Amino acid sequence: MRYLQVKLVLFNSSKFILLDEPFSGLSPKIIEIIVQLIKENSREKGILITDHQYENVMKISTILLLLKGGKLHKINEKAELVKNGYLTRPADF
Repeated sequence: MRYLQVKLVLFNSSKFILLDEPFSGLSPKIIEIIVQLIKENSREKGILITDHQYENVMKISTILLLLKGGKLHKINEKAELVKNGYLTRPADF
């Protein structure tokens, strides 16, 4: 059901869309499909994603922003997620 919701939003005629937690509750295979759909659609429209699954978001984002304490922090790499208190330790370090 979640896959269908995301697909319907991605393929509407809007110039900008918001995907709130598009990866939650999905199998890894379906997440791969959604990541590809987002990449394809991002060529034609602006896509704003909010999700706690930061690794999936980092794979497809052109700009990463972390909202913490009412402030936006630009994120360029995983280490900055630790520095800003989002992660306690980097998963791949």
